[in-house]
Amino acid sequence: MRATGFDTLEAARDLEAAGIERPQAEVLARTMRKASVSGLGHLATKADLYQVALGIVIANAAIAFGLLKLL
Repeated sequence: MRATGFDTLEAARDLEAAGIERPQAEVLARTMRKASVSGLGHLATKADLYQVALGIVIANAAIAFGLLKLL
């Protein structure tokens, strides 16, 4: 996946202009690019959380029903 809108060379130059030495500036710029490329795709969405919550509610209802049958 290619990062769009993030120029590592420009970032490294900006970091150098701010007083960070070139090797560190290059590493920081590469790291920022990797972070922007990885994105947030691995995080749970609202829909994912809803499915989990619904599963918990159903499981609780099944447990409650099972307990009531024992009474």
